[in-house]
Amino acid sequence: MSRETPHCSKIVTLALVLALTCQASNAKKTLADWTNVEDLPVDTTISVKSKDGAKYHGDLVRVTADSVAIDSDEPASPGRTTRRRELKREDIREMRLVAPATSMLAGAGIGAGVGAGVGVGLDSTAKSHEYRGVLALVMAALGAAIGAAIVHHHPFIKGRKIYVAS
Repeated sequence: MSRETPHCSKIVTLALVLALTCQASNAKKTLADWTNVEDLPVDTTISVKSKDGAKYHGDLVRVTADSVAIDSDEPASPGRTTRRRELKREDIREMRLVAPATSMLAGAGIGAGVGAGVGVGLDSTAKSHEYRGVLALVMAALGAAIGAAIVHHHPFIKGRKIYVAS
């Protein structure tokens, strides 16, 4: 029994050292750490909220020690435009990753559901039963396309936070 005790204590000591090391490395990166932003690759899609309430989303162009530049997707007259925004670190309240593909899939799903519902309603009033279901299918596809197009410029599924001003 005395032989097992030193061996067990070595294992327990090793486990404690590993646990403390993992906690220390996880504690180094907090949301207030600007290196979270500096470590992002160029062309990462992000969303930025400024301290004055403005919101931007677009692709990351560059990060410096005290600013970030993004190609922001913004409304224009008519349509939409991409505008380069240079935002100072001191003016940023929060930055998040954006999940554009997930948002587009969700938007397409919502649009398809709405379109199918409208199509079924229209189908039920049709006098011919020969093509029953075709209108619902066409409206579902149209709804999916419209939903995906809307969400392309207004992603609503937010990714994880990467920076929060302290």
